[in-house]
Amino acid sequence: MNEIYTVCAEEKVQINKKPKFIEKKNTMARDEVLSFQLIYKIDWLQKEIEVKIKSPIKKYITFRQVEYVPCTTPALGESDEYYLTKKQFLCPDVLCSCEKRKPTARLNMYNSIWFTVQGDLLPGSYPIEISLEQNGYVIGTAEYCVTVLDFYLGKNQFIYTNWFHYDCLAQYYNLKVFSPKYNKIMYDFISCGAKHGMNMLLVPMFTPPLDTRVGSERLTVQLIDVTKTEQGYEFDFERLISFMKKVQELGIRYFEMSHLFTQWGAKFAPKIMAKVNGKLKRIFGWEASATGKEYEEFLGALLPRLVHVLKDEGLFERCYFHVSDEPNNGCIESYKNARALFKKYAPDAITMDALSHYEFYKEGLVDIAISSTAHIQEFLDNKAKGLWAYYCCAEVGSYLSNRYMAMPGERIRVLGMQMYLNNVGGFLHWGYNFYNSVLSDEPIDPYLITDGGGGLQSGDCFCVYPGNEGALSSVRFENFYDGLQDYKLLKALENKIGREKTEALLLENGFKKTFTDYPHSIRAIKKIRHIAQKMLAES
Repeated sequence: MNEIYTVCAEEKVQINKKPKFIEKKNTMARDEVLSFQLIYKIDWLQKEIEVKIKSPIKKYITFRQVEYVPCTTPALGESDEYYLTKKQFLCPDVLCSCEKRKPTARLNMYNSIWFTVQGDLLPGSYPIEISLEQNGYVIGTAEYCVTVLDFYLGKNQFIYTNWFHYDCLAQYYNLKVFSPKYNKIMYDFISCGAKHGMNMLLVPMFTPPLDTRVGSERLTVQLIDVTKTEQGYEFDFERLISFMKKVQELGIRYFEMSHLFTQWGAKFAPKIMAKVNGKLKRIFGWEASATGKEYEEFLGALLPRLVHVLKDEGLFERCYFHVSDEPNNGCIESYKNARALFKKYAPDAITMDALSHYEFYKEGLVDIAISSTAHIQEFLDNKAKGLWAYYCCAEVGSYLSNRYMAMPGERIRVLGMQMYLNNVGGFLHWGYNFYNSVLSDEPIDPYLITDGGGGLQSGDCFCVYPGNEGALSSVRFENFYDGLQDYKLLKALENKIGREKTEALLLENGFKKTFTDYPHSIRAIKKIRHIAQKMLAES
């Protein structure tokens, strides 16, 4: 017997498990994006099906097929029990466009179609009737109702970035970096991020020294053109500025300028290419000390000119500079020396780095501290100002949120409410489109390898997939975006009733001022949303 019904967006529909969270209606602000899923299980073979929608808001509704990928490393040994499963499974994750390919109904398994409602809709309740058909025959129908409330969430007050890996696109699509075909795909990936709340972008002044095995190097992605002469260095910033202006048009407002020292210690210079006697060659890399005379001369020539150009173009105040990623207590001195060198030549530039040790912030070594949620409590307890959060492979236990494939959708979404409650002003994740194995030893196919080739939990490395012509979103990426919308909702409520009362709404419904204590239920999140929406909709 066929099964067809709607469920919430947080339900991860596994091929052989009956979904739990049936949902037939939901509410949204006028400028919000609302998602839900249509679930169907067909007991006879239907290769392709037609999706028919009847609704007064039909033009505001889009849909995509949810496809499965192998979740080969669902959890690591120290993980808590709040996972869908710790066994390897086929995970519903990729959202495939149905513009050129009709949805598929695979035999005797649960299939899902992801529906999105988006647009400046007038307040009111709108029925949506969905039917699945083949050759004019109706396989089944389902109904859903969207109620639009009379208020707006307003502009985003939160800064959000996912590290963009430019080399991975070139490798996957077999295209030359920054060629016309490459740029078309690259800008689509950036646009996809911006549409999901991402308003900051990692800018490759030079090839970012990230996730690279010591002694090896990643494919060159460098926007500042350098010429080394007998008199010193010459710089051409035209491509850099052109790139920054273009991505602004796509929705990017803030820029994180690529790291000027290597990861995990700030001991070496990044890979930098320059023209020397008319030929392009690498002039800095692992062999160059971070604070050596030659690299200091280079930074002394580069940074004042770069700052001057960025100020002339009106971009400088929205630029954030990285020194070195994830320094630890064993490298405080090397990080301190590297930052001092940077500040010597760019004293008014803002620095920010992902780190987990409070000592760096305590000693004033970062302007903006970005703490792993696994270590953020010390920063919170000491009332660190301007605090951001990030997560990567450390957040596997203690019920911390992350975008791992085996985590329930609500565990991903909950971070938005947690960041609001803990007054976090920005968020960073390292893996927007990292299609390499761990330490970039080799490229991987993200449809087949979802754990960096082993050693990382599936889903850590990327949250979008490479489609034929650009980026394809994922269930995880959409769940996280809903969390960002929750953050905006609470901010809007704060503007109406005040911070104290808004925090009380969360605290009275199972949240605590930590990143580990929160209700493990989508119903709790929905309850808080509905209360907040009702208060905002009241005149």
